[in-house]
Amino acid sequence: MKSLNTHTALITAGTGGIGFHTAVGLACAGARVFVTGRNEPRGRQAIKEMRRLAGHDAIDLLIADTSSVRANVSLAEEISRRVLHLDILVNNAGRVILSRTETAEGVEASLALNFIGPFALTTHLLPLLSQAPAARVVNVVSSAFEMWTRDPFEDLEHRRTYVAIQAHARAKLLNLLFTLALARRLAGSCVVANAVNPGMAWTPGVAALTPDAVPHWRFIWPIVRWIQRRASAEAAAAAPLLLASSPALAHVSGRYFNGVKEKRLPGRVTDATTQDRTWALGESLVARVLGADGRTA
Repeated sequence: MKSLNTHTALITAGTGGIGFHTAVGLACAGARVFVTGRNEPRGRQAIKEMRRLAGHDAIDLLIADTSSVRANVSLAEEISRRVLHLDILVNNAGRVILSRTETAEGVEASLALNFIGPFALTTHLLPLLSQAPAARVVNVVSSAFEMWTRDPFEDLEHRRTYVAIQAHARAKLLNLLFTLALARRLAGSCVVANAVNPGMAWTPGVAALTPDAVPHWRFIWPIVRWIQRRASAEAAAAAPLLLASSPALAHVSGRYFNGVKEKRLPGRVTDATTQDRTWALGESLVARVLGADGRTA
């Protein structure tokens, strides 16, 4: 990994799991790192450990609910007050929501956490990213997006039926489509955007899964759990770290990586019209929460 001594990075949900190891890797390369978390005591402990591992104190915690549009906009504003430019944004926050719930802003929780939150944060950070000589947006998605084969805009908030892995799969598909739409909009600029499936990792979110959450694994559940428990979050972090810091990928944009290897996407994902519909959807959902004036309060 190259030296990142002049770089500033933001990693969402960086106090544990893949996000933690992504943040540590960037900090060890010398970057100034901000991580978000929801639990302050746990977050403070994570920051202490990160600083020990990195050998410097330029690592800070920002408390934020990354499933909230308003919180993401406030987070972007807070980062803008602290730094003059942002070189690396890793939208790592995301997990499978076991049962259908809605956020305080009235949005289905899986959609909010895995798509709308990253959309709101990224679009509000674009001015700060554009101030960097060469900036990178890394959206952490999931190979689960392949499980959603229907219209991605159908029954958007799963009011008719809710299966946890299906809601997750669709939200991650929308995140991937958003990433590709973003890359097209950034073409020719100093900012690149890519998506990555880091692979399986034993994290609290994975540990909380049940057979009902992933019905097609029900009959092989003991085998699935055996494999999951042996999947390292540190190893999985290698993929987002590569996209965030590799000199060879500095000008690569609009790509999808499965682990550390680029993977071709099906036509339903590379279709520009579908990408543009996803972008418009993100804008409309953010506007629905913020109101016509776009203010966070």
